[in-house]
Order: sequence, then C-alpha cells, then structure tokens
Amino acid sequence: MRRPVVTARHPDQPAAAFAGISRRIGISSCRSGNSPRLTGMDGIESLRHAIETIPIPGAPPRLSRQGAAVGLALLDTSLRLNHVRRLTERLTVVEHGTARRSTEVDVSLKLLDEGQRQATAQLQDLIGREHGERAASRPAQQRALWVPLARLPRRDASPVDVFDSAGQKLPRLTQHEASRLVASGLYRLLRGILAGDENAQTAKHELNTFLFQVHEPRWLIQQALLTLLTERNHPEGEFTLASAEGTIPGYGRECREMALDILDGYAGLLVEYEYLLNVAVRDYMLVVALDDSVEEHRLSYETPLHVDARQPVAVDQWRRLAASRRGYVVSYETMIPATLKSYHLVAATAPEAEISRMYLSTDADQHQVDGLAEDLASLAERQDSAALQEADGARHKILELQAQTVLRRLADLVRRRKWEAGQSGVELSPRSLPACHRLAAAATTGDAVRTDSGELDNSLRRHPAFSAAQLREAARELTEREFGRDLVLVNGMTDNEGRAYWRRAGGRDSRGDHIRVRATLVLRDSTKSGPLNVTFYALAVAAVSFVLGWMLVGSPWPYGRAATAALDHIGDGQSVITMLLLLPGFLYSRLSLPPRRTVLGYLGTLPQALVQLSIAAVAAFAAAVATQSRGEVVQVMLTIAVGVPVLAAVVLLGQALWHGPAIPLSRIGAPRWAGAGAWDRRKPLDANVRFDSTGGR
Repeated sequence: MRRPVVTARHPDQPAAAFAGISRRIGISSCRSGNSPRLTGMDGIESLRHAIETIPIPGAPPRLSRQGAAVGLALLDTSLRLNHVRRLTERLTVVEHGTARRSTEVDVSLKLLDEGQRQATAQLQDLIGREHGERAASRPAQQRALWVPLARLPRRDASPVDVFDSAGQKLPRLTQHEASRLVASGLYRLLRGILAGDENAQTAKHELNTFLFQVHEPRWLIQQALLTLLTERNHPEGEFTLASAEGTIPGYGRECREMALDILDGYAGLLVEYEYLLNVAVRDYMLVVALDDSVEEHRLSYETPLHVDARQPVAVDQWRRLAASRRGYVVSYETMIPATLKSYHLVAATAPEAEISRMYLSTDADQHQVDGLAEDLASLAERQDSAALQEADGARHKILELQAQTVLRRLADLVRRRKWEAGQSGVELSPRSLPACHRLAAAATTGDAVRTDSGELDNSLRRHPAFSAAQLREAARELTEREFGRDLVLVNGMTDNEGRAYWRRAGGRDSRGDHIRVRATLVLRDSTKSGPLNVTFYALAVAAVSFVLGWMLVGSPWPYGRAATAALDHIGDGQSVITMLLLLPGFLYSRLSLPPRRTVLGYLGTLPQALVQLSIAAVAAFAAAVATQSRGEVVQVMLTIAVGVPVLAAVVLLGQALWHGPAIPLSRIGAPRWAGAGAWDRRKPLDANVRFDSTGGR
C-alpha cells in the first residue's frame, strides 16, 4: 500500500476576506426555509458522487487564493443583488407555446460595498493570467467592474447577450471562468469552516489529518468541486463501479472514505455550505463588465423560457374549444431577488388580441405569514394553559406583551391586504376571514372592558374577541386563504399591453435569496372579425345548398313524394357537384383565418372547426349526388348541408352577442383571500400554456 504523503503541520487559516464573505452569504441566504429545488441530485449528493467516481489527482488542481476570494465575492453578489435597483420583464405572447422575454435591469454601482468592489476589480487580472496574458501588455488603467446581473438555471443554459442603454454589447464572463472561480472559493470556504472546528488543531484527529497532513483527500474534493461546476452535465442518479475479484480496499479507497467521512461527520457544521453548493450547482451566473466611472447603468438581455404546453390530443382540443369562449389563459412564473425593491412586468400580445384580465402575485410575505400562524397557535396554547390561573402577575404581563406583539403584526398584515384589495378593485370581506378581522380590531380599535369594580381594563387578554379558539381559527385562516401571497390586479390595459407594478412594502425584512412571482393573463380576440366572417361564410354555404336543392326539386320545400322523385333522377349531376364544391371552396379561399399556431388561431378553434364541419356537410351532399343515391338519401344530405352551416352561424352569433362576466380571480389562480376565493370551491382553470423561468427551482 502506498504511504500517505505527510508534510509538516501548518495552520492554513482562510483570509479575513473569506470569513467576511462567508458570513454575509450565510446570513443573507440561509436564514429562510426556502431551499433550492433540483430536478436530480442536490449539491452535496452530487459532490459525494463526484468524489466516488472521479480519479484521485496526482497534484492539486490550479485554484488560486485570489480567485477564491473573487469567486466568493461573485457568489455573494449574485445572491444578494443589492446593486439591482429595479427589474423590468417584458413578456410577449403572439404564438401558442412560444413567448419572448426581455429583461431590463437598473444597476447602481454605488450600492456595491467595498469588499465587493475590491474583489470584482481584481477579476480582470485573473482573466488575463488565465489566458497567459502578460501584465505589461495590459492597459495601465482599466476602469471596469465585473458585476453579476442574475442567476440562470443550468438546465436551460443558452448564449445570452447583454446590451447597455446605447445598444452596445457588453463583455461577459464565460461560464467556465466563473465556475472555476466559484469552485476555488467553495473549496477555500469549506476548508475555512472545517478549520474553525475545535478538533482541527487536535493532533491525530481525523479532521487534523485531513486538513494538514494527508493531501490526496483534499485534492480529491478540490477536483470534485471543479469537475462538478465546470462540467456541462450533472449526475441525475448515482452509479457504482464494481471492484474486481481478488482485490481489497487500498490507499485510494481510504482517501475517498476519508473525504466522505469528513462531509458526513461535519454535516451539521456544513448546513449553510450545502445551501451555497446547491446554488452553485443549480445556477449559472450572468456576469458582465461595467464602466466603473459611471454609477448608473440600464442593461437589457433576453433569456429563454421553459414552456409547458404539451397535452394529450383530446385534452388539447377541448382546451382549444373552451378558449374560444373563456379566453386564452397564460400562466407565467419567475423568481426575483429577495432584496429587490421594485419589479415591473409588461405583457404584450398581437395587435389583434387584447388582455382582458391580468394579475401578479408574489410570496414575499410567506415567511412572515408562516411565522405569524405559528405564533398564533403557540399563543393559543399559552392562553389555554393560563386560563385556569389568575390573570395577573409576571405571567400575565408576559402573555399580554406577546399578545400585543402578535396581534399588531396581524392587524398590520390585514391592513396591507385590505389596501391591496381596494387598489385592485376586489373585496376582502370580513366574512372570509372573521377571526383575523376580530383580532385585528381588538389590537387597533383601542376598546377596553369594564371590570367588576367599574375600572377600565385595556388588557388584550380580557378582550371578548381574544380567546384560544379565535387564535387557532385565525392561524387556520391565514394558511387556507393564502394570506402569504400579495396581489397586484391590472385594471387599466392599453390596447394589447398590460403593465403590473410591484413594490416591496416598507419595513419588511427580506428572507431567503429569491421571491417567487406568479402572473396570469387572459387573452381574447379584440377584433371579433374571425367569428363574424365565419358566420357569413356558413350562411352563404347554407344558402348555396338550399338554392341548389330548390332548383333540383322546383320548390323551396324539398320534401314530399314529388321532391323525393325529383331528387331520385337528377339529370345533370356534374353541374350540381361542380357548384357544390367550387362555390364554397372559392368563398373559403376568401376567408381570412389566422394560422393555427398563433394565439388568435388558438382562440379561433371553434370557428375553424365549424367551417370544416360546414364544408364536410356540403361534401356529403355532393357525394350523394355523385353516387346517384336514392331520393331519400339525397334529401337527408341536403338537410344536413343546409342545417349544419345554419346551426354553426347561430352558435357563432350567440357567442358574439353573449357578454358574460369576467373570469373570477379564484379560477385563474389568484390568492384565495381576494374576492370570492374564500367561497368559490371550483377547481381553478388549467392554463392553456405555462411559461417558467425558474428552471425547476
């Protein structure tokens, strides 16, 4: 067996910059319960799999300390995005299953802290050394900062061009370069976290051996991180390589087991590190170079969207027919930085279509509502346990302060939702959240109760609305009514464009690294010319069939024995067939119908189906004449050729004249506290198409 490579022990403590950056990353990203969702293996599982499968390197990978500091700074900045002042997304939906999304970002370099500026300013030198550039060949002064703009899902990675306000394309850091920097930073961060443990300085301890004595396990973790982040593909599942017969575990197996044992044994210490590793494995960073002499920048770029529009044929046809009446429902989901103060969504469609309904909702308050529901339930338990005791003394004061704190938060949340409802023109009725309204009123109205001695008692615990049952009911209402989701309802749409503006409420603390945004649009045909033209076409086809039947029978009533006998012996059948096929075909060629793939074509599925049905009825009449069928058969085909187009015209005319109410918000996925969502038990409508920019996160 090969002897371990042993060197003199030396404390390789991370620099202060690493510690500061890691603290900022841990505080800003890991205090929320929102964890990244991966479609396959998560970050730490992928790292373990890489450790088990890649060859043990014979030398340490080339990962510099300076590059590690820059990599951690980029990761920190991409998580916080504190330099992004405003984000505007423009969503254009013209064809079914296809959307164009462009993003505009307002960046302020003065919002970067000094540590971020220093680290990112060193990136140009690192890039030059990476490509073998000599320092003398570089300009003396290069005023550029490499700044992350967004994190993009790795599974949908595609070339992204970033433009400034003048339309100039900006330099981009390649994903390979960014991944190497992040891999270097994550290794240094891992070693710094482990070196801070008390066992790191204990001689003959496994952690001390790993950190300062045996090299190969550390090199293996370095290479695993580098491979995991720089490779284009990631493992979706584990696989094992079988050992040969007649072999026993050797030095290589010992190195792998040591690396894996360190990750397992210190998993509790690496909780926040696992979160950062998940982010690095899940996302790419979009990093561009900006002129440091200009503080404010307005940038734009386009990124692809994940589309979920494939359905079984029968389901797709049913949704197409239903869309002709209710509208084309578009669902859009994205994520924005948790630190973002302002977000705009501009939705547009074809000029011939209109946006009849649009709303935007975020989960920015979800962590607050979850905590409030837990506090209400806990307060109810305390109220129950203290109910049998005398409500005075220290216990009473503590519970009173807790009740005031919790109910004030509840009252402020109810107030915000009522303001949102009023601004959106929907109702937030006390009947939908009776317990929340009673407790909010108890906290804000200032009402008191009169004691037996005639004195006023302002204690919330003695308020008639304050009880354990009310507290539990309020906690249930917050969860069931989706009170953690806010609402922005767009009421004023101009032509084929709708604009939703969301702004973070003042004083709210940002949690996690992202906010999930959900928007729904309902598109309709604004011109109504397609169904109207089809109505006229159907009536024309019916008139042609009726007139030909009149001429063949010699009477406007093509029934009876005489009519049957006349249709049984049609003299010039070829002329009749020519008229039945030529005239409707000529009229169809003049009929302007939108392509099936467009949104207008999707909305016009019912008129198109009725057109085809009318043509089929006329073709059946022509076939009966061509085959010299019996008079009774020709009469039936004539009735169908006249009746089907007339019925089609009646259906389309009734649809054009029918003006039903707008689709309820509860049917298109709005929060259940808005409008009649608390009472509407119907299942929400399935969207005709779903666009998702989260990449499965």
